[in-house]
Amino acid sequence: MNKCPHCGSDLPPDSAFCQECGKPVSISEQSSSDSMVWTAQIPVITSSVVVRQLGMALGGGFLVVFVIILFAHPGAALSVAPILFVIWVFLFGLSLFIAGIYQKATKGGPDAVFAVTPEGIGYAAGETIKKINRLTAIGSVAGGSLSGLGGSMINISREMDTIPWDEIRSITYQNRERTIVVYRKILISPIMLACTRENFNQVKELISRYAPPGTIKE
Repeated sequence: MNKCPHCGSDLPPDSAFCQECGKPVSISEQSSSDSMVWTAQIPVITSSVVVRQLGMALGGGFLVVFVIILFAHPGAALSVAPILFVIWVFLFGLSLFIAGIYQKATKGGPDAVFAVTPEGIGYAAGETIKKINRLTAIGSVAGGSLSGLGGSMINISREMDTIPWDEIRSITYQNRERTIVVYRKILISPIMLACTRENFNQVKELISRYAPPGTIKE
């Protein structure tokens, strides 16, 4: 029996996820009647989902800063809020600009690994995404940006993620972008599956087999 490369637990044959830690156990492309594991490029500036998640990640960091100020200096919180908002708008716009350049330079976006199996849906960031997350965190520390650091740490914590089928609230197909967004019942940290032109319909068919009734939104 194989071992999980992340936690060392025993793995059932042909399993794409570890039953203990829940992480994807293979980054090689696989396809069978029961599961799929593939690598695809994640659209950045051209994906409404990615743009929305980027804004929320930056906003989460600024929210942390605002809460800290609110508790430390309640009287200054309201006067600081507009300044934080302006900074967020600037950083968000700058991030979109950089994302556009990055997507063009990589000819479509960074690579990531995706999986659809009988256990659930999974995502694993590629090496490029991991390097960017760490460089962003280092840059935030060097620049003294708590909000930037907070957003970077959120991204790092989500470099590997899975959602079991019974924890899914809804699944939305973005047919034009060939992406599939899977939302949890707890309403945080959705997973976006980026598909290729060749496997998009196959992934949709496999999801329709396992998805809980009423969760797929065309």
